[in-house]
Amino acid sequence: MSSQGKTSLGSCDSDDKKYEMVPPEGGWGYAVCVGLSVIFIAGTAHQPVFGFIYNDFLDELGVGTGAVTVVYGVFQVTLAIAGFSSNIVLKKLSLRQVGLIGAFIYTLASFLAIFVTTTTQLIITNGFLQGLGMGLLIPVSYTSFNSYFTRKKVLYLSLCKASIGMITMVYPLFIKYTITEYGFRGTLAILCAISAHSIFGALVMHPVQWHMVKRIKSCEKIVLIPPTPASDEDSDKFDFMKSNITKQETKSVQNLYTKNCTEYHKESGLLIPKITDSRRLSIPVVLIPSENTNSKFSSHDNVYIENLYKAASVSSIGNFGNIAAEPMPIIKNKEGKWETVAEYLDLTLLKDLVYDNIICGMALTFFADLTFFTLEPLFLDKNHLSKAEIANIIAVGGATDMTARLLLGVSGQFFRMNSRYMFYAGALLAALFRLVFIQFTTYLPLLILTGVLGAMRSLVHIAQPIVMAEHVPIERYPPAYGLYMLLAGALSLTVGPMIGFIRDYTGSYVIAFVMLAVCNLCCVVPWTLEAIILYVKRRQRQQT
Repeated sequence: MSSQGKTSLGSCDSDDKKYEMVPPEGGWGYAVCVGLSVIFIAGTAHQPVFGFIYNDFLDELGVGTGAVTVVYGVFQVTLAIAGFSSNIVLKKLSLRQVGLIGAFIYTLASFLAIFVTTTTQLIITNGFLQGLGMGLLIPVSYTSFNSYFTRKKVLYLSLCKASIGMITMVYPLFIKYTITEYGFRGTLAILCAISAHSIFGALVMHPVQWHMVKRIKSCEKIVLIPPTPASDEDSDKFDFMKSNITKQETKSVQNLYTKNCTEYHKESGLLIPKITDSRRLSIPVVLIPSENTNSKFSSHDNVYIENLYKAASVSSIGNFGNIAAEPMPIIKNKEGKWETVAEYLDLTLLKDLVYDNIICGMALTFFADLTFFTLEPLFLDKNHLSKAEIANIIAVGGATDMTARLLLGVSGQFFRMNSRYMFYAGALLAALFRLVFIQFTTYLPLLILTGVLGAMRSLVHIAQPIVMAEHVPIERYPPAYGLYMLLAGALSLTVGPMIGFIRDYTGSYVIAFVMLAVCNLCCVVPWTLEAIILYVKRRQRQQT
């Protein structure tokens, strides 16, 4: 390749330090954390008491509590579809713009809910419109958060989740007070005002490029070159993991991705720590030794591999000194309408088997978690516990959940936690303790076990948004999370009614809880198999 085809972005001279722009790990990121908490408090805190709010209204209509199930089902379906479709909107608009659209839709739905007089209107406002608004807000919120933090995600997300949980815990008392003082319509007006705060939450979702900070770059020269297709005869030449690179040759990240990235990323599952301090992009970027250094690259050096991926980063593009570098386009072949649709919706993510394993496991575990804590009060009531005892058990579960979230946040300040380890541990321990839970029917054992399950729940809830962010490039996070939301919605519509039917047919909550434990194991077992397979492959590669 001729030297004219390269764009050199400078070397690391001792007299002229070079910098790169990186996420602030704080700064405006704190405002984003507050915005994320506000959005979820405004949008989800009232959902556990939805039936309590609308109970008298539904009785007046003569439809009973069955309407609550219909509204919740419509909400979940719309949420899933809107979350998946947000990727299409984000191709035209920025994260903050999409967030504002979602916030305005959600606020409008809350305003219209004040005037509902029929079940159909309730389904449209609280089911369809609110699901549409939150479906746009959730991917935007998590994407903005993950773009501002790389090393302290567990810490700050734990604090956000803890604040959301604390507000949710006091919401029943708050709603009881507002209904007593202001009545049904007055309570809905207050909820509308609270929902409007989601607009302020969306407003603080600034693009991370506005708040980047400078950091000294590693001592390599970064060169942009057109991508070169990797061929079979070049497999050894482009195999960074097998050969020691001693020649002054340029290697394209696109080539490296084509030949090796699949295996490399799969190793970053349960066994190999992810390089979370980077923002990967599929752009042609190379690293070559600086002219004033005698060191040679080692393909087995973790620092070298990390710098290679850091070179292809959102935070690096356009910030190489005074040179405005733009990523070179990668041309993709479009063979038909399906390929065009798949590319537009970013369905190519499904070709990554590790990603498929992640979203299937997370969706099943989250479904099991929500369903278990929904059915638990009914299970306790069937075992003839008093209402006071049931309230105490539920309160203890919520308290241990909040305490564990705060402890995880504090631990994240001192330790670097692997989010996938956390989720795996939470899913496994929750399955085991649920199987123990169903063996008891008396107050004290159920109280203790609910407390343990509440603590295990925090592992799942804190790690869930981060697991995906550590596997996919940040610019592909919205479609990746949208596909997860779509799968989670599909599970709610299929597995949920099936478990409900089996429980009603058998009259046994034990069978339902066993099935929920199996859902958790459907995450644990495939993730374990993935770890074993990747471990064996890694050992074989080291021996050859």
